Amino acid sequence: MEIKTEIQNILNVVESKIGRVLNVDHSKMEIALDHSRNNQALTIKVLSILGGILATLAFVVFLYVARFDKSQTALYCFSAIFFILSLWMNKRYDKVLLDTISVCLYLLGYVLFGMATDISRVEPFVCHLLFSLFAIVTLTISRSYILTFISVLIFTGSLIAVIFDFHHPDLLHVLLSIASLMTVYFTLNEAKFLKINFTSGKRYQAIRTGLTFSYLICLYFVGRSLSDENWAYNYISSAIQILILLWLINCLLNRFHCEEMGKKIFIFIVVLVCLGFTAISPAISGSLLLLLLSFKVNYRTGVALGIMGFIYFIGMFYYDLNITLLQKSLIMFGSGVFFILLYFLIFKKSNSHEKA
Repeated sequence: MEIKTEIQNILNVVESKIGRVLNVDHSKMEIALDHSRNNQALTIKVLSILGGILATLAFVVFLYVARFDKSQTALYCFSAIFFILSLWMNKRYDKVLLDTISVCLYLLGYVLFGMATDISRVEPFVCHLLFSLFAIVTLTISRSYILTFISVLIFTGSLIAVIFDFHHPDLLHVLLSIASLMTVYFTLNEAKFLKINFTSGKRYQAIRTGLTFSYLICLYFVGRSLSDENWAYNYISSAIQILILLWLINCLLNRFHCEEMGKKIFIFIVVLVCLGFTAISPAISGSLLLLLLSFKVNYRTGVALGIMGFIYFIGMFYYDLNITLLQKSLIMFGSGVFFILLYFLIFKKSNSHEKA
């Protein structure tokens, strides 16, 4: 009842501002509210995924105990049955318990297929390409939040696995750039994608969440691949992330009506100086990009992931530096002094602006 009253108050405010009465279908609005109440929270969806993973592990242990893991034909048959059954169940029903079962069957299909290809001596990159193909098929057919989210992650993970299969970790930077552009475009064009039938409703939220996690996964693998051999690729990836970040900062400044060119130049210089020292690690600028992007669209999950990712990648960058502990301490001390001076400078400018 409180939600209906709040929505009615918002409608009254909008009508008073535009000067006319809005034609609102209240019956459909109540149906939509009831449907949103029945939708489960992200925590329950995560627990559903974890339950599916645990059930999958239990079944795999059973296969080893029953010695079914040696039969290639049985594994392929079980894999196909589980894939089809999970997609059918997920398309037919929309319940939390059945979602857990469908996730379990879906993951079992991947596990059993991987075990069968291992027995068949299939090349790993062929198996990973087939995984990505299965994920695309699932993304096309499924209308479920959980399976759509998992299929996006499996597709990204399969591409990363193919890159490592061919022993070309530098291609991770290409994948990172593509993931960053897709995440930014998909997040900033929510209204456009919600109008498309393929990405409407829960599917858009699932794809956006999947892209967010995929972007973080790419940042992690790029951050872990720091070496003297690929430092140039790290700088290029950082440059791409920083350029997108500067464009996003400019959009936020325009949104907050900051039109003074001097302030914009000052902010851009500060960002370039701060991120320039960490250009060897694209993960740092990438996590900041995710944080600002999620803040711009009020995406709380992305904000939380961006903060956690930024803290983790800063720590990883610090410990991966190939310098002495004394030099690291001096860098941390200098960084602390720099940010304190920057804080007082911004604080002083904001106070003078308020007095004016």
